Amino acid sequence: MSEETARAAPPDTVVPEAAAYRPLSAAAVVACVLGVLSLSAFFGPALWVIALAGVIVSLWAWIRIHQFEPPLTGRTAALIGLGLSVFCLVGGPAQWMLQRYLLNQEAQKVAMLFFDYLLHDEPHKAHQLSRSAFDRAPLDEHLWEKYPPDSSARKDLEAFLERKEVRAIILLGKDPRTKIRFFDNEGIWREDTLIKVAQSYAVTYYDANNVKKTFFVTVILNRYPLRTAKISDWYVSDISSYNPPHALEDRQKAWEEAQREKEKTRALGEMPSPEE
Repeated sequence: MSEETARAAPPDTVVPEAAAYRPLSAAAVVACVLGVLSLSAFFGPALWVIALAGVIVSLWAWIRIHQFEPPLTGRTAALIGLGLSVFCLVGGPAQWMLQRYLLNQEAQKVAMLFFDYLLHDEPHKAHQLSRSAFDRAPLDEHLWEKYPPDSSARKDLEAFLERKEVRAIILLGKDPRTKIRFFDNEGIWREDTLIKVAQSYAVTYYDANNVKKTFFVTVILNRYPLRTAKISDWYVSDISSYNPPHALEDRQKAWEEAQREKEKTRALGEMPSPEE
């Protein structure tokens, strides 16, 4: 380039390298990293907070980038972080709720089959549903043969029949008006490889005076993976009637308080007056 051409060029067409440099937003980098870490939201509710933090940091990074003139670099990283975080923040809870719904549906089918055997005077089949698949005998017409007198299987069955909830349902099943219906899901938790589902059921029957009554039982069902067969097995691990369903705890407390007040009133009524 000749000296005259260089003198003729406008001074602002020569841009120094330092003027063309735009710094990278550190917040955008953090947002992108949090977006990747947000994938852990599919492993449990405790990790949803990472996805939420990713959304907040991504939005903050986007605002910070455009507060400068010219804008900082890192818009793509912030958008990637925002997209991943939003996806995981929605997908994680959705997967969690769907999984719980399916587990409760599966457990309910097993529990209702268990109750059906008790109501129709087939306690040996209900007993088998309280055993894991490794110990369970086929539920066919030859099942009674698996319970010879004085055998360990017979003793296990007798112990099973000693449970007051089991005895009550068998006796109430003699009346065709007795109904058992699903009431509420009480909880789902994991113990090692076992998934445990607790559900409450309402048992409605008619007493000797033909008065309709209801009591509640809680059933805990276990699901564990049969790795060799690549399937999962369900069985009833416990049945009880000691605690009311969570949905009725407030009523239970109110009832117990009313009973205590009645006892106090009765005790005060029975106390002799000072004149006596």
